[in-house]
Amino acid sequence: MNALTSLLTAQRWPFLAALASALILGGAYFFQYVLGYDPCALCYDQRHIHQAVIGVGLVGGLGMMFVPALQKHALWICLLIGGIYVYSAGFAGWHAGIEYDWWEGPSTCTAGAAINISTDDLLSVLDGGGPVVLCDEAAWTLLGISMAGYNALMSAVLAGLPFFIGIKRR
Repeated sequence: MNALTSLLTAQRWPFLAALASALILGGAYFFQYVLGYDPCALCYDQRHIHQAVIGVGLVGGLGMMFVPALQKHALWICLLIGGIYVYSAGFAGWHAGIEYDWWEGPSTCTAGAAINISTDDLLSVLDGGGPVVLCDEAAWTLLGISMAGYNALMSAVLAGLPFFIGIKRR
């Protein structure tokens, strides 16, 4: 535990968060491009959230590295990243709930929806341009937990780390 606490500093956390989100995105891309699991619209939205963490983490980390005066704001940068992870956990949890039929999802990407689709989009799908992936059907599960569920769990853990860093600094 001592090695973990020495690794989790406010100056390192932005880089570690960027790395964690890059690994999560890498896993999503692996499932899509290697294993052939096409993402739904909500999956793409979850990717954008992790891309935001990567951006904030790299800009914040590099900013503190090259502008030492920013280090006094290190905890705020960490809390901003933590807030993005809270949003990620909530969004992914909402998506997982849609997959488990706990609540209704958006009508644009669930089964039985009346979807307005252009002729070009329809012809693209028919020509092999990609399948229509529904948001309320889990493409893959492990131990009954979907990819969105795992994203929610990982994001929740990552959301708590900046608060741990803040408590440790006090």
